[in-house]
Amino acid sequence: MMTVLMKKPRGALFSCAMLVALLFNISQANAETPSEDAKQTVNQLLTLIDERLAIAPEVAKAKWNSGAPINAPEREAQILERVVAEAASAGVDEALAQTFFQHQFDASKRVQQRLHDQWQKTQHPPFDNAPDLANDIRPKLDKLTPQLIGALHDFQETAKTPGVGAYLESQSALLVQDDASGDAREEAVSPLFDVATP
Repeated sequence: MMTVLMKKPRGALFSCAMLVALLFNISQANAETPSEDAKQTVNQLLTLIDERLAIAPEVAKAKWNSGAPINAPEREAQILERVVAEAASAGVDEALAQTFFQHQFDASKRVQQRLHDQWQKTQHPPFDNAPDLANDIRPKLDKLTPQLIGALHDFQETAKTPGVGAYLESQSALLVQDDASGDAREEAVSPLFDVATP
């Protein structure tokens, strides 16, 4: 009888422990699901990153035709300094802005270099009707920059929400396109994971 009496409480205790663990896991899962507003903030930033990255092939064509180098460190440093100042004025953490926009520049250059390498191998001739860097492309980039600053500002607060990191990881592959290995996408979004709560 004693053996029987001891087995029953153990079974009940085990069942109770399993129920508590299950309820805890459910509550954790619910707590780590970002709100719809948080998701929208992430989606907006990723969409803008994708839009900027989509301009890179146009930049590559313009530079291919003109012979301009992909890397222009002095000009890039000037643009980065201006953009970071604008972002800081808008309330974005300066270090985050610096890292984020540097990564956008680097992601674009990855795409450009990849395309130039392909065109060199095939001895591609100059493109017909290639866009002009100053008149066609820079206005697009200038229009995107304040939108990116605004979206980064919103993300800065949303990033503290539990579950945003996981959502960011799943959505980045869907919303940020890259026509090769995904290295440009990873370059562009990687600074966001440094501030996002898993």
